[in-house]
Amino acid sequence: MTLLHYLPYYFVFLYLLCGSTMMAQDSKFNHWSAELTTGIHAPLTRSKGPSRSEYIAFKQFELAGRYMFSENFGIKGHYAYNRFADPNNSQMGISLNRIGLEGVANIGKLLNVDYRLRELLGLLFHTGLGVTLASPSSANDIDKIGNVILGFTGEIKLNDRFTLLGDMTYVANFKQQYRFNGTVVKNIESLEIQSFVNLSIGLMYNLGDGKYHADWY
Repeated sequence: MTLLHYLPYYFVFLYLLCGSTMMAQDSKFNHWSAELTTGIHAPLTRSKGPSRSEYIAFKQFELAGRYMFSENFGIKGHYAYNRFADPNNSQMGISLNRIGLEGVANIGKLLNVDYRLRELLGLLFHTGLGVTLASPSSANDIDKIGNVILGFTGEIKLNDRFTLLGDMTYVANFKQQYRFNGTVVKNIESLEIQSFVNLSIGLMYNLGDGKYHADWY
């Protein structure tokens, strides 16, 4: 089974994790939001083949649900997909399916940025852990990888329901057995951290009956 089969169970777990807290919170603002982003990715780990810049491609997206405990802090669960392809052979590469859970901090509010600026612009910091199932083109194999994730998300408020997002996220893969071109790392003992960065743009939708989301309250 692929990671996609477990995706509904993951979001059910996230909902149950936040459910009791949501019931206890006041209703001054909406706590939940849904996010969809897409963009380019770029590997940061050195490659023996083509240069890292040749792997930059528009082949990634992320679907996330976020719950804010307060105006300052929350958690985010996500599913993300990346497809890296060998620039000299598009049939070779590796597909990464990742789920993760991150803590979120509203930097603008924590730094007490002037409200007149925060009314339309926002900045979030997010970091956490993930699990990736990687499918290389060179083998009928599934590589199980642990991740450390951190990033920043800029926000532009479009209206009370929609927010434009611009995100930069760093992902470190631990014990990745296949390179980004899909070839196996022959010396398992010398496995290094494989890392990449996602540069994304997307939309956030404010969920709930209230007028304002926690980010803009």
